[in-house]
Amino acid sequence: MNELTRTFIAVDFDNPEIVGKIQDIQKDLKNSGIVAKDVEPQNLHLTLWFLGELPENKLKIVLSEVSRVSFNKFEVRIGGVGYFPGGSRINVIWLKVEDPTNTLNSILDQLLDSLGKKGFKYDERGFTPHLTIARVKYIKDKEKALKKLQELKDIQLGQQTIDTLKVKKSVLTAKGPIYSDLLVVKAGMNP
Repeated sequence: MNELTRTFIAVDFDNPEIVGKIQDIQKDLKNSGIVAKDVEPQNLHLTLWFLGELPENKLKIVLSEVSRVSFNKFEVRIGGVGYFPGGSRINVIWLKVEDPTNTLNSILDQLLDSLGKKGFKYDERGFTPHLTIARVKYIKDKEKALKKLQELKDIQLGQQTIDTLKVKKSVLTAKGPIYSDLLVVKAGMNP
């Protein structure tokens, strides 16, 4: 039987100062009546490409292509709370990620080119850099929750240095996903 691996390509967020501020925001959201599954500090990441369940032969292609991606260390700014899908529906709460050097798009362009040639399809919704911090279960007081989200929409958390690109495996469990690194590509490794 061919085992499938739930796979995505991402960059991690591990700046302790930013992680601490995210945990404060998560508490703030809880206090405003939003009952959610918070993303744990060790799981904070920005997904560049969710590839889904891959058989071993496709996973090998992904690992090979991602290992060739070239980028230099760069900084992104994190701030501004938002939510999907929008309006009065709050399913996922996220932070905006600003990339002044446009390196995330450069990395994604390389991936779209190389993996696209190998038959991989990208999400038709496109790429909006964001950092998911909570998945909403339900809301006790929608008005209070929307007011809190409005208050947090311009908050600035600081900068995160990105110096690695990762292919990650996701195992879904009752307590939430467990991520492990299948490949780590360091900045400046490829010409």
